[in-house]
Parts: sequence; structure tokens; C-alpha cells
Amino acid sequence: PGNYWFACASEMLRPALVGLGRSWCAVSPSPPTAWRRGLLVGSNHIGDCLHLTASLPALRAGLPDCQWHCAAPPPGCEVLETNPHLSGCLRLDVVAAPLARARAELAAAGPFDVAIAYSNIAFWRDLLRLARLGIPNRVGFVHKGFSGLVTHPIALRHPQPFPFYFRDLVSQLTGQPVPAPTRPQVFPTDADRQAAAECWERLRLVGGPPVVLCFCTSRQASGVWPLERFAQTLRLLNEAGRHRIVLGGSAGDRAALERVRGLAGLDCAVLAGDLSVRALVCFLERCAGVIAPDTGPRHLANAADVPVVFVRNLYVNRVESGVYCPTECD
Repeated sequence: PGNYWFACASEMLRPALVGLGRSWCAVSPSPPTAWRRGLLVGSNHIGDCLHLTASLPALRAGLPDCQWHCAAPPPGCEVLETNPHLSGCLRLDVVAAPLARARAELAAAGPFDVAIAYSNIAFWRDLLRLARLGIPNRVGFVHKGFSGLVTHPIALRHPQPFPFYFRDLVSQLTGQPVPAPTRPQVFPTDADRQAAAECWERLRLVGGPPVVLCFCTSRQASGVWPLERFAQTLRLLNEAGRHRIVLGGSAGDRAALERVRGLAGLDCAVLAGDLSVRALVCFLERCAGVIAPDTGPRHLANAADVPVVFVRNLYVNRVESGVYCPTECD
């Protein structure tokens, strides 16, 4: 209720917000065809960054005169920095820095004509920040209020899988339909592929049975599957005797992965922070399948076009966080 009334109040104060937005900008809003440098700002999770990638080619093709940059924290920026449909990737802390410093660093990077606040959740903070940074054109959703800070509003069709929201945004902004596929795109380098191949060999997976990579941990604090259930699943999979199981996660997940290995009673390899994110995608391309919570590795596996069985957090919307690639199972 508090959020609802907060949004209602922002709409009652819409004229004041429009005036504030104009006072912070040195130039007036312009049509999309006049934009030359654009900035994408939104959530800071790797899955959200990956959701953008399927529609970036359509954004670039629909507004070919605009060079697009994305602000993201690591490891999201690592995924995006090699994307050929982006002209650059800024660290998110540059945008979130104290106002004077953020203005100076953005000015040094080159003035931005437009910013897209692509989050459909708590987007008002991004919109307020972008207006205070003096970016004259601000694209965003307005279904939760604060429309006075948006110069190019986007209508939200709810609920849909999360990647579809950005696809709709691009379609409305460019006035062109966006192709249906929503599989994330990652562009590894030769060094990434070499690192994955060396890791595959180090774990003695060359020439062996098909590999199933299991991720058991999540940044989410509640509503996630217990480690004991992952261990039980791996025991059942091992009884079939047709796969080699590898446990995956970050370096900080090693203790949890060792616990799962002990609970399952299996002699499986552990891959904990051994690879960069792009190299991990190359490693996943070699796997027969992935088991994971609804977290970053699920989306990386989708980018690798590998079958994924994911355990969705039951506190989240089953449509928004559900299946968006034909190779995954919720």
C-alpha cells in the first residue's frame, strides 16, 4: 500500500516533476531519430543484463545513428563489453557516484542524448538519477508512477517473461516489430574459449560421459530449494549411470558445493570461481545439461543453448520468472 500511494502522489505532482526534469537539462527533449549517444541503465543482476541482449540487435537496427552504451556492475559488464551491438560498457558505479563526480565522468565519456531506464520494478530511482544528470531524453515505463520524469513513456504488458519487457520497449521506441527469439547472446573471445578448454581438460572431462553441471546456490535469501534436495537429485541422476556430474558456483560457494558433494556421496568435480563469466558460457556449451536455481547460471546456460532444468523461487511471479527459451524446464 505504501508503494501504491507513493506512486499516486508522484502522479499528482507530475507538473512539478516535469519542471524539475527540464530545469536539470541544458537542452530540450528530441525525437529518437535525432539521438546519437544512448545509455542503458537498469538492474544490477547478471540475468537482467542478459535479458537485454536478445533485443539489442533490433535496437541498433531501429535507431542506427545512435551509439548505445550500457551501465552495469561486474560481472554484467564482463558479459556486455564484447557485445558488438553496444559501443561501450560503463561500470554502474560511475552513474551511481556522487552527483558532481557522475556528471564529470559522464561528460568525459561524452554527452548522452538519451537514457533508457529498462527496469520495470523500482525504476523511479534510475529516472530521478538520470534527470539530475541532465540527460534530456529519458525512456522508461510509467505503470508505477513518476511519469513526469519520463520524456518517452513505454506501455507495459503484464505479466510476461522478463526478456519480453525490453523487447516491447525496443519495439515501441523504434516503431518496428522485434523478432520473437529471446535467447541471451554472449560473445566470448578466443581467450575465453581457450580457458574453458583448459578447465575441461583439467577436470578430466575429455572423452568421458556427457557432463551435467549443477549450480546449487543463489543470492536470494529465501524461497530457494534446500541443498539437501539438490544432493538427492544428484544421487538419483548418478544412479542412472550415464552422466558425469560437476558442481558449479563462485569462489565463495565452494563450502556449500563441498557440502552438497558430501550429502550426495558422490566423487564429482567442483568448479568454483575457476572461470570468468564468458569462459563459463564456453564451458557450458560443452555440457549435456544444467541444473540450477533461478539465478545467473540459468541465464548463462540459456545463452549457451544448453538444456536447463531450473528450480524457480516460489515467491516470484511464475510468468515473469518462468520459461523464456524452448531449451529450459521450470
